[in-house]
Amino acid sequence: MLGPYLGQEPPSLTPRIFAPGNVSDSRFFEYCGTFSPDGNEYYFNRFYEDSTSTLLVTKSIDGRWTAPEPCSFSDGYSASEPHLAFDDQRLYFMWKRTVQSGEPGYMEDAKYYFVERTSDGWSDPVYAGQGMFMTSSRDGQLYTTDMSSRKSDRRTYLAAVATENGVFTGYDRLEINPRYGFQAHPCIAPDGSYLLFDVNGGEYLYVSFRNSDGTWGEAIDLTEHGFDPSAGGACVSPDGKYLFFALDGDIWWVDIDVIERLRP
Repeated sequence: MLGPYLGQEPPSLTPRIFAPGNVSDSRFFEYCGTFSPDGNEYYFNRFYEDSTSTLLVTKSIDGRWTAPEPCSFSDGYSASEPHLAFDDQRLYFMWKRTVQSGEPGYMEDAKYYFVERTSDGWSDPVYAGQGMFMTSSRDGQLYTTDMSSRKSDRRTYLAAVATENGVFTGYDRLEINPRYGFQAHPCIAPDGSYLLFDVNGGEYLYVSFRNSDGTWGEAIDLTEHGFDPSAGGACVSPDGKYLFFALDGDIWWVDIDVIERLRP
């Protein structure tokens, strides 16, 4: 496969499956992917029949894309929802790594780790904090799903994340209406001008545009604009041209104009 985006013909305003038979394999369940800023690496996760998830990577070398292969840094434990930051130096991912109670990172689920680029690949994983589904804008601001109140008040929150050396130090919850009990899986535009998210456990995509005063506008239900209700887990390409999302066990993509035409 030659060319950008795994050599795929760019989509129009009609969504289609991304890289069928290579990334989107009908035998398995693919959910979330992230491109490097230069577009030469693509990380995604694939669920297998035993419900474990593996991080896979495909790379463009001399213009030709390699076959997807497992990421060695997450070997041994189920890993999912990768996100490569815009500085291309840290890759965040959810990792169901077993640790002892009382140790940093002990939770039942929703644990994020990161690896850093080194001269010969990636570092060992470092615990970052609780969260679910990472995204970041070009200025480096990270966002995730704050899961800390999921059991106490049966809600999750979209949140901007403060970090120190990659580790999460605080969560600034976003006020986006209408307020659903399970807002999750945020996806910020590269320029920070809009935020996509889903509800109902990963379904019903919405978009909220940022106002000039920094607040967030009323969320727009994308199912009223042609999106399948089961679509979720949105991700925008680093160049801002394409929207990727999960549907029916595959990763789909569509021209970003489907969102831009809704901008106030």
